[in-house]
Amino acid sequence: MKIGIVKHLNARPLTYFFEKEPGFEVFSENPSVLVEELKQGKLDCALISSIECERNSKTLDYSQSVGVCAKDLVRSVLYFQNKTEKTPPFEVRTDSGSRASVALLQCLFYLAHGRVPNVIPTKAVEISQMMEETKKSHLLFGDHALLHTAPPDYEIFDLATWWNQLTGKYFCFAFWAFPKGKQIQDAFFIEALKFGLNHLPEIIQNETRLPTAIVDRYLKKELHYFPEEKNLEGFREYIRICRTIGILD
Repeated sequence: MKIGIVKHLNARPLTYFFEKEPGFEVFSENPSVLVEELKQGKLDCALISSIECERNSKTLDYSQSVGVCAKDLVRSVLYFQNKTEKTPPFEVRTDSGSRASVALLQCLFYLAHGRVPNVIPTKAVEISQMMEETKKSHLLFGDHALLHTAPPDYEIFDLATWWNQLTGKYFCFAFWAFPKGKQIQDAFFIEALKFGLNHLPEIIQNETRLPTAIVDRYLKKELHYFPEEKNLEGFREYIRICRTIGILD
């Protein structure tokens, strides 16, 4: 069985089982790449951006039993607004790895400012270079956001916090998806997550790029992996807004 996994820390509890257990062929990439591999029939299932589950619902099924979820803080999906330029900007450079995060930023701009920004997919390393030179406003996600070194000329918005402030709802960033007709039961993903949660101390200990206390809080308190009703309500509201502003299809 070939499984597409996300290569960022926020997904490790969901994917750790597949990395460690024999019998699975693991393909590790960003969600935006995984969904394309899935659509081409190269993967049996993959953890992909939540918006892509709906965008491709004619050809993909997906499980809402587990996922990358946040209440009012995510830490790893951040919008950096340049305070030296006109705000809110009409253009944002966005890390091209997560389409759910990009669409969420567009929804938040629509709710807060009444318009949708032009988003330009950009490599994370190029975004870091531009921020060092205080050029443009940006969106980073995953490990790139966790490890950012933004200068003080940027105001930083946590997108889960902003979403919660504007809607009162939680958010779902990613779900497991698979081709229609493949019939993968929720229990498959639930058991994999239980394995990951049971091995959280090991996952935390192996992450050496950040202080252990921050990783512990991030994976145990700031994120959660069994969606609550407020997460699913938030997901439905998110999809509704995406459809309203014309970015779902």
